[in-house]
Parts: sequence; C-alpha cells; structure tokens
Amino acid sequence: MLLFWRIRYLDSRDREFKDRDLWLDTSTLDAVTRAAVELCSARNDSGSNRREWLRYRQLFREERWSDSEMQALVEQHGGLGSVFVHDYFEDENSQPLSSKRMAEILTGSPTAILLPAGARQHDVEYALADKRPIPIEQITLSADDLRILGYFSRDLREMLSSAFYRDGPGSLHSVGNGPPELRTAVTDEEIRSFITIFRRLYMTKEPAGFLKAVEVFSRATSDYPLGRWCEGSGADYQHELQEKPWLVPFVGHENVRFSRKRLIDVFLYTRYAHQPDATRERQYRDCLAEVGGRQALLTWLFLRVMWECSLHMRNAGLIITDFFNRYCEAHGATCAVLASVAHENPGIGYLEKKEDRERRLLEKAVSQLASQLWEEAGRPEGGPAKYAAEARSHLLAESLGAREREAR
Repeated sequence: MLLFWRIRYLDSRDREFKDRDLWLDTSTLDAVTRAAVELCSARNDSGSNRREWLRYRQLFREERWSDSEMQALVEQHGGLGSVFVHDYFEDENSQPLSSKRMAEILTGSPTAILLPAGARQHDVEYALADKRPIPIEQITLSADDLRILGYFSRDLREMLSSAFYRDGPGSLHSVGNGPPELRTAVTDEEIRSFITIFRRLYMTKEPAGFLKAVEVFSRATSDYPLGRWCEGSGADYQHELQEKPWLVPFVGHENVRFSRKRLIDVFLYTRYAHQPDATRERQYRDCLAEVGGRQALLTWLFLRVMWECSLHMRNAGLIITDFFNRYCEAHGATCAVLASVAHENPGIGYLEKKEDRERRLLEKAVSQLASQLWEEAGRPEGGPAKYAAEARSHLLAESLGAREREAR
C-alpha cells in the first residue's frame, strides 16, 4: 500500500504556512507494523478517528519523485491511499504545533491564543477567563435540583451508549438523476431506541431535559467560567434549533424554510412518539414539499439534525454529569433516581435470538450432512465443503416441505 500525507506546517522564521508532502510504502515495514498501518487506513475509510494516524507519523518520509517514478509506484501498489488529520499542524522542524504556539508565532505575542473556526462568543469568553476551580463543597443544591441532574445524567449515559449516537445519521447516495437514497449503519429499531431516549432530553416539558439540567448547573456555578460557558452552550443550542438545517447539495437552501425544531417535531409527532393529528400531518407534508418531495432526503435531514442536537447535549452534559457525581461524593448526597432498565437487568440481550439460533442449527446440520455425503461418495478430493451446497439444498427443501405439511 502506498500512502500520501500532506501536512500543513507553519514556518516560524517567516510566519508563513507551507506544505510538507510525506509518503509511506507499507511494504517496507515489518509485518506487525504494516498490518497495523493498513488496518488504520481501512478504519479511516469507514470514517473512524483520523487522529489515530499521529501514532505513525514518524514512519512517513518526505520524498521528491519524478512523474514516471510516481506512476510506477502507483501501478506497483494498485493505487494510492491518502491520509488527512483535521486541525493538525507542525512547525518547520516537523514538531506538532498547539493552537497556543501557532497564535504566538503568527502574532509574536506570548499571550495570544488561537480559537478554532466556528467558535461562539461563550467559547471566546471561556478561553479568555480566569478558570478558577469550582468549590463544590461550598455549593448547595435542592432536592429538586439533584433529581433533575440525576435523571439527566442517567438518560445522557444511555443516549451516549446507543448505536445511533456512535455511528451517526448515515449518508445519502444518488446515481445519475435518480432520487437520493438513505443508507445508515444502524437499524430502524436502533434509531427508534435512540429517539426514545433523545426525546426525554429534548422535550422542554420533561422533568429533567437538557435545558433544565443546564439551568440548574449554570445557576449553581454562575460565578465561575465553566458555569457561564454551559449557559452559553445552552443558549447556542436553542438558537440553532430555530435555524434552517445544514445546506444539502440536493436542494437549494433558499427553498427550505422550516427550522431544525420544526423538522424534529414533525417526525416525533407523526412517525415516532405519537400518532399525528391533522396539523402535524400538514406540517410534515409542507416540509416534504420544501425538499422537492424527496422522502429519503427529509428523513436524512431529520436524523442529522437530531444527531447534531445530541452532540450539543453531550458537550455540556459531560460537564454537568461530572459536576453532579462530584457533588454527590463531596456532600454524601443520595438521589432517588430510578436506574435504567438495562442497568437493573444485565441479562437483557443475553439469550440467543430465534433467528440466530435457527441459522446456527442449520449451519451445524449442513456441516454434518455434507460430511456424511462426502463419506458416502468415497471421500473424493475437495473434502466435505464440496457437498455443502447439496446438503443445504436438501435441508431447506425438507424444511419447506415440513412447513407445508403443517399448514395443511
């Protein structure tokens, strides 16, 4: 495998950004390292954490090949793989650069800081603030506050462990001029499971939703930068709910008038949490019309917007749950929160599903019958595997016949 990695570096001598082109021929590595690097490449192709590449940075070398040499290498390896690590920079000596060091080089000021693109006002204020530790032992929460934070922590933990949160909203695929098709790694059942938990944190009428947890934490820590940051994060979340969904290539952004909140609500109230009334049905059809009637596109937008909301909940939620746990420990506080069903019943999902059991038993029977057929044929070359298809055909035919006899 031939891998190419273009790293952006900042030259402190002239304060200019430049490119460093690196190459790695995995055939030059020992067997263990080669397998690890190629596994990393395969994982990155499926969207895994690309910062994993930093472990192998020292294996890449700067090379200057002619066009003919490059062509020969690509043909030898059957193609060219690429590596990219978001927000990774180096200096002129190939040393990693922190955002703080980059700011110092660019400005010449030792007090300068560099904020990532998309930073909000509360991010800026927190970055510049004197980050005093929160004296948890001096804070007092009411029983209602503890109840809110307890149930929020429980449900956030469930949401973050769900398959949909880990794998995301999937993607859209389109061939030619055909309508886009939605493809996800998670099943419909896993999406429904996520929505059940997400709804508890999303709905403002729920006893311990996300915004209520933010309010409790921010009120208790309002004199400290982390409390103000969390309050700003909650306000940012509410603001984004009122905005249009992220621009998609299948429809002009100007054609979409519905907000993220409207999109979430119409799906919850028509497809998942409730049976729809006439108003919600009309709202759903209006949203569908605004994306040109593309059902898969609208569903993907809903899944993406919901997943983006869960990221907001996670970013502030981890701070809130850590505060809650440390508060309970410091004060010896107990909170009578009903645990999740899965936590109380670790045996859920332990038993073999009926479909899996039938498949396993069939494969076992196929293997046994194939061995018998091979023995009866005098053990010819190819072994029992040569008779697996015949064995499977016999068993499936027999099974179908048995079901037909039962039906009669």
